Amino acid sequence: MKHFQNLLLTAVLTTALIGCSNAGTETAVESAQVKEGVSLKITEITWEDLMPAGEDELLEKLYVEFYQDFEAKMLQNSTSLTEAARQETDDVSSIIAEGSAADTMEQIGTFNVVKDLNGKRVRVPGYVVPFDFSADAEHKEFLLVPYFGACLHTPPPPPNQIILVKAETAAKIINIEEPVWLEGTLKTGEFLSDLGNSAYELKLSKLEPYEY
Repeated sequence: MKHFQNLLLTAVLTTALIGCSNAGTETAVESAQVKEGVSLKITEITWEDLMPAGEDELLEKLYVEFYQDFEAKMLQNSTSLTEAARQETDDVSSIIAEGSAADTMEQIGTFNVVKDLNGKRVRVPGYVVPFDFSADAEHKEFLLVPYFGACLHTPPPPPNQIILVKAETAAKIINIEEPVWLEGTLKTGEFLSDLGNSAYELKLSKLEPYEY
């Protein structure tokens, strides 16, 4: 799974570019300067930069172990992953009972971080995952993830591939399907939420649309 996270982000941003290329489409994210502060050097980073050395290999091992364990649990219920895939039914509950252990996907990964990023002012692209959907589309806290749908429609990324974002003034985010650029100061730690745990927190200073 070498360069796993960079490949995911590249693929998703390419897909978003194709889907958003229609002329006249109104930008779905309003630029927001959340707080003016002291001018500091901003380092542009990728999601791979959040992963410490050796983390790709460790993550691959954790995924292999997870799916081996998942397959074993399915076999105990007399339904393997292969058999489940062959089931010609739209009724998922006939394969996996709602509310059962198999009905959820646990977050795989670690809280291992790049310590040099603690306290660093950065610029990073990604997709917003709000904790709730308010009518005014304004959010003071949300998650930033490397690909669209993470934590909502798919298993969450590893904690060190999720950024918990906090803003003193709510940022307006009209369409979460469009990527954004965020600027702010990173802090490392263990930040827990129902949507996905994070190993990084960002104090937001600027949010703007991702320019293709």
